Amino acid sequence: MKANEVLHRRRKALLIPLVLVTSLLSMLWAATPASAVDTGALEICKSADNGMGGRAFQFSINGGAPITVTGGSCSSSMQVPSGNATIVEAPTAGLEVSRIVVEPSGRGVGRDLATGRITVRVVGGTTAATETLVTFTNRPATGGLKVCKYSATTSIQGASFSFTNNNGSLYSVVAGPPGAPNCSAVRKYRQGTRVTVRELGGNGTVAQSIVVSDGRGSSTDLANRSVVATIGPGITTVTYDNEFPPPPSYGYIEVCKAAGDQYVQGSFNVTITAPGFSDRELIPVGQCTPPLRVPAGNVTVTESVSSPYYFWGAYTYPDDRLVDVNTDTRSTIVTVPAGDESTETQLTLVNATLLAQVKVCKSLAANSAALTGRTFTFDVNSTANGSSTLTVIAGAAGSTTCKQVPGWFPLGDQVAISERPEANVALTGVSIVPSGNGSVSGGTANIVVGSGITTATFTNQALGTLEVCKNAADASTSGQTFQFSVNGGSAISVRAGQCSGPIQVPAGNATVRELSKANFALVSVTALGPGGVNRRLTGPTDNPATVSVPFGGVADETVVTFTNRVLTGQFKICKASPDSSLQGITFSFTYSYVVNGVTTTGGTALQPGQCSALSSNIPVQDANGNPVTVNVAEQATAGTQVSSITLDGAGTLTASNTAAGSASFTIGSGFTALTYTNVRTALPSGGGRLA
Repeated sequence: MKANEVLHRRRKALLIPLVLVTSLLSMLWAATPASAVDTGALEICKSADNGMGGRAFQFSINGGAPITVTGGSCSSSMQVPSGNATIVEAPTAGLEVSRIVVEPSGRGVGRDLATGRITVRVVGGTTAATETLVTFTNRPATGGLKVCKYSATTSIQGASFSFTNNNGSLYSVVAGPPGAPNCSAVRKYRQGTRVTVRELGGNGTVAQSIVVSDGRGSSTDLANRSVVATIGPGITTVTYDNEFPPPPSYGYIEVCKAAGDQYVQGSFNVTITAPGFSDRELIPVGQCTPPLRVPAGNVTVTESVSSPYYFWGAYTYPDDRLVDVNTDTRSTIVTVPAGDESTETQLTLVNATLLAQVKVCKSLAANSAALTGRTFTFDVNSTANGSSTLTVIAGAAGSTTCKQVPGWFPLGDQVAISERPEANVALTGVSIVPSGNGSVSGGTANIVVGSGITTATFTNQALGTLEVCKNAADASTSGQTFQFSVNGGSAISVRAGQCSGPIQVPAGNATVRELSKANFALVSVTALGPGGVNRRLTGPTDNPATVSVPFGGVADETVVTFTNRVLTGQFKICKASPDSSLQGITFSFTYSYVVNGVTTTGGTALQPGQCSALSSNIPVQDANGNPVTVNVAEQATAGTQVSSITLDGAGTLTASNTAAGSASFTIGSGFTALTYTNVRTALPSGGGRLA
């Protein structure tokens, strides 16, 4: 249960008995001699309000020994001489007594909160009904603040000036004479509070002085008419003295612009300010403004940002007129004395350029061990620094080596870097880091210099050379055109008996594939280097063929030769008949075909159920790529006719005429059988067998 609740309940418990006995005590008091009741009960309590719970406080009764009471509790009931008793709370730093309550309420004789003192009437007796209960309440100590105004100038006296405390509501104070200033009402604040007092407007005057009593002022700013007052005990007084400003005086300033390095160029904007004065000037590098008339005293010159340049510093002539230089804000304060141009202050602002570095790196692909240790040359063209060359030695395959471009480059400078071509070396990639610092075009890194280091990396790959050749294994293949693909690339045409031009490929292993061509077969593949060194890595008839291609040009190229032959076929002629009377009858055939301009003819005689021997191998196509056609004719035999001509096998029947007994077919790759079937048309005269 809280201490305040305990006090409340105790007071409530006492209230009813006190009401009942009040009249009785009044009669006894009048009827009893004073010497009959010598002491009465007195109890002192301390409220826990305002954060006082648990804090110890000291009290004295009639100047006696100290009594300790803790916030939120009470002392024990004490017997003191009846009559008036004075209770005093000992002062506690930072606190003040805000309230003293006596119960019963009619026993308070007199009190002084400022000194924590109260006099109460103690009624004789030892019971709760006669006890006097005194409760003290404390709070943090407060202090007063008032603002006073005076002026030594008669015309200012009587003028009203406006003020605010901590940007609060406005209040006015009328200026009085020295020694008798007028003051505002006192405003209360907790002790230790920092109050910013500001005068708003000055009626054409300036705050000549601002004084805070007892040394409680800080952050005095006469130009802005403000001060910070820290509230202490009693009254804190802030006193303003306002006067008219002295008549202005003027001097001259000349502002010059100097370059701190060879890159600084162009013109710079500067702003020149002084009380009641502002001017903006554009100053070219290496030049000065004309003498400028400005109010005498401190003058501030501020330079605008002008990338990629920065404010390096400043100096004056005479050199003792430099007050302050702030390179972060690009501001300089100088003193300008009153006078003519002969006494001017010359200020020189110095700018330098924000610089950065550029780096070139060489990266090799994994197959480019042959390029390790090779020196690569780069052309560097800078807008600011002109042209130069740079060499970088390549590291191991798969690694990257770098080199700084000598010198520094202004931010924003445009630098173009290109690699000089190397025989049998391909430039496979160019990159810029950070990626936003430029672009790549046609193998050139076009850098826009940014802060830090901008890096251009050139990646190379070693190249080798190969040729693809075509051999014909027969006359029909000679002169034919075949197509090939190297490393999966586009088709390359090579005529039999010829070779392709030199083809550059990444050094290492390459694949060469002969694209399919109808009616031709691969016989063999070879891959040879100088001196007949074998560079074929796959089988002699594998397609595609994998070959080794070392780094280098035509002198060390790999020659890949594919040998092809035309596909061939053989044919035979067969005789069939369903008529038994034709068995044993011989039928005669002739055939012919032309290959590469040479005509081959032949013939055969067959009885039903017989086939001729296989022909010799015949090319499927001739040297011009035309299919080879075989023409067959059966000689007429009396009393018979050809009823059907059929073809079975690899060839294709292109024409047949049973009435004429003729047929044509193109030879296919494999065996072809041409079958004639005959039937009887009439018996021979005399009923004998057919001859």
